Amino acid sequence: MSKEIQFMPHQNKVLTDTEPFNRVAYYLDMGLGKTYIGADKLWRLNNKVNLVICQKSKVDDWIDHFNQYYDDCHTYNLTSKKQFGQFQDDVEHYDYGSGIQLVGIINYEMAFRRPYISHMTEFTLMLDESSLIGNENAKRSKFILKLQPES
Repeated sequence: MSKEIQFMPHQNKVLTDTEPFNRVAYYLDMGLGKTYIGADKLWRLNNKVNLVICQKSKVDDWIDHFNQYYDDCHTYNLTSKKQFGQFQDDVEHYDYGSGIQLVGIINYEMAFRRPYISHMTEFTLMLDESSLIGNENAKRSKFILKLQPES
C-alpha cells in the first residue's frame, strides 16, 4: 500500500492518460515530478518484482523515495553485493500471498555486470533517464534492450 501522495493536476492527468498502458515514457520537464509519476505507475502495475535502472548518483534517492512512500515493498540497493544476493534469494522464494513488492535499484554502469538481471522474467522495468541508452551499440544499451520485462 502506498502512502497518500498529493499529485498536482498535471501529474494526475499523466497517470490517468497512461493507465491502460504497461509500457510508457514520461517526457516532462525537470521539476515536474517524473520520479513520483514513474514510481506510482510502477507501483500500480503491481508486479511482484520491479527493477529501477538509474544514474549512479540517483540510486539512494530512489531507495529513499520507495521507503518513504510505499509501505508494502522491500527495496534493495543492487550495487551492493550483499543486497543483490538478498534480492536474488527473495525473488526466487517469493511468497505470493504476502502482497509485498520487491524493488531492486541499480545504476546503468552496474546493471550489465550483474548477469542474474539478464535472466529475470515477469518484472516491471523502469528506466530513469533512458537517454543514457541512446547509443544502441554501447554495452549497457545492448544489455538493457535484451531484458525481458513483463509487457
